[in-house]
Amino acid sequence: MTSPSPAGEAGRLRPRRRLAVRMGLALCLGAALVLLVAGLWNLHLQRSHLTGLVSASGERIAETIRGATRDGMLHNDTEAVHRTIQNISAQPGIDRIRIFNKEGRIRTSTRPEEVGHLVDIRAEQCTACHRSDRPLERLERKDRVRVFSAPDGQRILGVIAPIQNEPQCTTMCHAHPAGQRVLGVLDVQLSMAAVDESLRDSERQLSLGLGGTVLGVLALAGVLLWRMVLAPVSHLTAAMSRVTAGDLSNRVPVESEDEIGQMASSWNVMTDELRRAREELTEWNRTLEERVAEKTRELERAAQQMVQVEKMASLGKLAAVVAHEINNPLAGIRTYARLLRRQFAGAPAEAAADPEVDRILQVVDSEAGRCGDIVRNLLLFSRSSAARFAEEDLGPVLERCRLLVNHQAEMLGVTLAVDAPAALPPIVCDASQVQQMLLALAMNALEATPPEGRVTLGARAGDEGLVLTVADTGSGIPPENLPRIFEPFFTTKEAGKGVGLGLAVVYGIVDRHHGRIEVASPPGGGTTFTVHLPRRQPGEPGDEEAP
Repeated sequence: MTSPSPAGEAGRLRPRRRLAVRMGLALCLGAALVLLVAGLWNLHLQRSHLTGLVSASGERIAETIRGATRDGMLHNDTEAVHRTIQNISAQPGIDRIRIFNKEGRIRTSTRPEEVGHLVDIRAEQCTACHRSDRPLERLERKDRVRVFSAPDGQRILGVIAPIQNEPQCTTMCHAHPAGQRVLGVLDVQLSMAAVDESLRDSERQLSLGLGGTVLGVLALAGVLLWRMVLAPVSHLTAAMSRVTAGDLSNRVPVESEDEIGQMASSWNVMTDELRRAREELTEWNRTLEERVAEKTRELERAAQQMVQVEKMASLGKLAAVVAHEINNPLAGIRTYARLLRRQFAGAPAEAAADPEVDRILQVVDSEAGRCGDIVRNLLLFSRSSAARFAEEDLGPVLERCRLLVNHQAEMLGVTLAVDAPAALPPIVCDASQVQQMLLALAMNALEATPPEGRVTLGARAGDEGLVLTVADTGSGIPPENLPRIFEPFFTTKEAGKGVGLGLAVVYGIVDRHHGRIEVASPPGGGTTFTVHLPRRQPGEPGDEEAP
C-alpha cells in the first residue's frame, strides 16, 4: 500500500496547520501587541502631559492665591483671607482651598466644617512633608504636587505652597517669632475629573484606532502575504504534487526576483535535471538490457566454445592414440605392397602377375599412403609438442603464404590479394605454425571460391595485438554447419577430397597462441575467418607453451 506523499497531504491540512492561518495569526497577534504597547505608551505620555499641565496650572493658582492673600495675612485679616479663598474656589475645577499652620491645624478652608481641625499627617496628601516624625523645613518643588484619591474615589491633584516667615511679618503683625521659617501651608486641591474624562476619551479613541489599525494592517498584510508568499508557495505545493505523481514537465511561474522567485527558479532547474536524469536512466536501462542480452549471447558462445574445447581435447587424445596404433601397420602394408610390385615387375614374362593384381597392389599402396596422410594430420592436430615463441614480423609470413598458394589460385582462376600495411607491429608467436594456419585457411578459401572470384589475406593492428583475416567471395557456409566446422573429420567436401582436419588444426594453433578465431559467413556473401593474436604470450618470451 502506497503511503500518501507530503505534497499530497499539503492540500488536506487542518486549518490550524495551514501556513496562511498560522502566519495570519502570528501577524495579527504581533501587530496587536505592537500597537497595544504603542497605544499604552502614547496614553501614558498623554496622561503625563495632562497631569503636568494641571500641575503647572495648580501651581499658578496656588501662587495666585498666596499673592492675593498676602496682604490679608500680613495684616492678620482672617476675613479678608477667607473671602479671597472663597472667591477663588468658585472657579471650575477647584475642589477646595485651605490654610493650616505648622502644627497641621486648619486655620482657613473653603469647607467651614473642617476649620480648627488637625490634619492627619499620615494621610496620602501629607506624606510629602511628613515622611518622618519631624516635618520638613523645606519642601522641594517636585514634592509640592501630588495626586491622591478622595473618599468618593475621585482623583485629586493637590498643590502645596509653603507660607514663609517673611521680614514684613515680623515688623507688621508681630504674630510669629523671627526665628520661625515656615508659618503654615496653603493647600490647593484641584479636581482631576476633566483630565480623567479626557483620558477616558483618549482610551476609547485609542481602542477604536487600535482595532481599526489592526484590521487595516491585517488586511494589508494578508494581501501582501498572499501575493508575495502564499500564492508562490501554493504554486510550489501544486508543482510538488504533480512531480510526486510523475509529471516532471511541470514548471512553476517565476513572478519575482526575491527568495520565493529564486526558489521557484531553482525548482524549475531541479525538475529539468530530474527529467533529464530520468530520461538518461531510461536510456541506460534500455542500453543495459541490450548489453545483458549481448553478454548473454557472448556467454552462450563462450559456453559453446568451452564445449568445443573439451570436445577437441577429447578428440585430440583419441586421435593421438589411434594415430600411434595404426601408423606402424599402415607403414607395413604400404611397404609390402611396394615389395610385391617390385617382385612382379622383375619376374620372367611367363611368371609375371596378372595386370589386375598389379593394379590392386597399386591401389593398396595409394590408399595406405592416403591413410598415412590422415595419420600425420591426426598427429599434427593432437600433438603436445612445444611451440617456439619469438618476436616475429608477420609481413614476410603473409608474403610467403601468397607465393605458396599463388600457383594454385592461378590454376583455379581466382584472384589472390594481400591487404596489409607496410609495417605491422611485431608479436610473440611461432611463425611456422602461423604460416601453417594461414596456408590451411587460404587453401580452403581457394577451393570454396568459384572462378573469377577473389581471396584476400589481410592483417592489421588490433587493440590486443594483431588481427589476421582470410576472406573469400564464395557461396559461404550454411548456418547449420557453422557450429561444427572446427570439429575433426567434419567436412562438406566430396568424398576423397578431404578428411576434415584442416580447420581443426587451425583451431589448435590459435588455441596454442592464446588467441581466438571468428567466422562470418552470411548466406551467399562469402566467408571471412578472423584470427586475433595477442601481442605477447602469458609467459616470458621463449618459454615453451603447451596446447
